[in-house]
Amino acid sequence: MTFVPALRYISAITNAQQAVVTFTEEHTYSNGEILSFRVSKPYGMVEMNNLQARVLDHDSLSVTMEIDSLGFTAFVDVGQLVPVPAICVPVGSGIVPGLFVPTVNLEDVFDNLPPN
Repeated sequence: MTFVPALRYISAITNAQQAVVTFTEEHTYSNGEILSFRVSKPYGMVEMNNLQARVLDHDSLSVTMEIDSLGFTAFVDVGQLVPVPAICVPVGSGIVPGLFVPTVNLEDVFDNLPPN
């Protein structure tokens, strides 16, 4: 099933000054995009639940977020043992960081529609 905006299931979140969120499959998120997280109690890191933040960096399976998670409880991947999965949902486009002239991120939540 395809969701627009494209949500991703979370398999790991680091405790770091810039939290790294790893997904169970490749994503289409880009730097500057704003993501929101849903993390229920069985996963541990409930401090992350309902947070929104900007993507600072990314690779094919993870994103580095503008979230300081050093003081958060540890994330535990409980897989499909609970009815509510830990997920990430794009919520908007931010300004592309590092450009001389501020530019709206065009690879945002609204640009991931499946091809015709």
